[in-house]
Amino acid sequence: MFDHKFASKATGQAPAKLILIVEDDEEIGYLLMQVIHQETAHKAIHHINARNALNAITRLAPHLFIIDYSLPDINGLELHDWLQSFDHLKYSKTILMSARNPPLEEISRRGILFIRKPFAVTKLLETIQNVLDRSDYTA
Repeated sequence: MFDHKFASKATGQAPAKLILIVEDDEEIGYLLMQVIHQETAHKAIHHINARNALNAITRLAPHLFIIDYSLPDINGLELHDWLQSFDHLKYSKTILMSARNPPLEEISRRGILFIRKPFAVTKLLETIQNVLDRSDYTA
């Protein structure tokens, strides 16, 4: 069984969600994780490649994935597809980010939100909140 609930920073709010960041630039990944921890009630963890992220999801069920498109082992769309093949992740959402020009039609077809790097922290936080607010996640 996967534990989907984390203690919220603010009393009376919905339980915090788990966000898994997959970003091969360790500084960017750490910064994103810190922003999420400091500015939201959510818990964030960071992995630098798809292999580590796939190993982690055997023990975790993130509500949201924030994935860099250009990963060293596979691209972010391929990772998204792998993640969606797991039953316990069927309600998880994905935000894809890139400084390059990924296939936007493919991203849209999969229902993935895209953020172009560089982006304002406020834009990321708004996108995270919008995705989690409209999530079909019910567990």
